[in-house]
Amino acid sequence: MIYNADKELESLPQQFLVQATNVHYGERPDLRRILSECTVSSVGVLVSGPKNIRHEVAAICSSGLAKNLHFESISFSW
Repeated sequence: MIYNADKELESLPQQFLVQATNVHYGERPDLRRILSECTVSSVGVLVSGPKNIRHEVAAICSSGLAKNLHFESISFSW
């Protein structure tokens, strides 16, 4: 995963977005590993999707695995 806290993806060329994006086909990414590897002092975790994924991410953020994770969930209903 490519991460640079000094840059926002919106201000970079599209090709950087492609480099910063990791697509997983046929499997769910290891969210516990990804979130535990975030070493920045404060990480905002925004999740939107099916209820089971939101609950999984909430459980990871509240587990104490990393004290720097700040969880927010968004659910859309049409």
